[in-house]
Amino acid sequence: MPPRFTAAPWMAALLCPILVGCAPVQDFLDRSAPDLESVSQLNPADRVDRDDPFAGSPAEDYGEGFPVPEAEAVGPFTQEQVEWSYAHTQELLEAVYLNQDAVFDEDNSELTGLLTGQALEWYLDNLGNEDFELNSRHLPFNLTPGTAEPIGDEVRVDGWMRAEAARDDQGWEYLSVVTEYTVVHPVARPGHPVSTRLVTSHFGEVGFYEAGGEELEAVPMWARFVAPVHCLEEYTFTPLYDDEQPRGERPRGLREDPYDMEGTEDPDSCGAVKDT
Repeated sequence: MPPRFTAAPWMAALLCPILVGCAPVQDFLDRSAPDLESVSQLNPADRVDRDDPFAGSPAEDYGEGFPVPEAEAVGPFTQEQVEWSYAHTQELLEAVYLNQDAVFDEDNSELTGLLTGQALEWYLDNLGNEDFELNSRHLPFNLTPGTAEPIGDEVRVDGWMRAEAARDDQGWEYLSVVTEYTVVHPVARPGHPVSTRLVTSHFGEVGFYEAGGEELEAVPMWARFVAPVHCLEEYTFTPLYDDEQPRGERPRGLREDPYDMEGTEDPDSCGAVKDT
């Protein structure tokens, strides 16, 4: 499967950075013979029905938003702390994936407003990091400006979160809210009858460290795959539409199902994916 930046565990003292992001691409050559049942007869590259943008895809049966499970005490963490951590994780995911200003216009202020303490300090300090993998711009989910506009106002989500007690490599104990989701955005090229569904496989956790008393500080640690996009070394994701050649590294290997979460757990560099 395609590449990703693996989330690196880090402690509240920020001795280790977070890495986030990834970019799988569609196999353009294999898709030169599209599925005629799902392609517009007027324009084969217009893949999405504007009136029913999830029709014919697994996302047709997905829900909206990131549901929160019922909270229970976990290890040394109280039920109230777990409940708050679930709600805060939900807010972080919504700020990243459901806020259209963030996704399409790179306005990540909602996400920034949810970070506190050393997590916020790390994010702001590393926005200009010259090391591509260490730059904190991998944390949000931003599409390259001018390359996509939303089809409708609905984003479909499938997956789960759960809480567990954990210990990082430095020996610090923390509350881990593990997250695993498939997020589907129907998008079109601005001003053109060309469209696709962007499928994001999100893996990782939000670590909650004690910051004094019962207060917890949230540390997002996650990775993601996105398809179909061009395999470019950039902080944003550039959709790969059916009417264009892939830029950057060419997709290779057998085409994988982008909706298959198990298939994305063993990434390969610029792997090809099936139609979304």
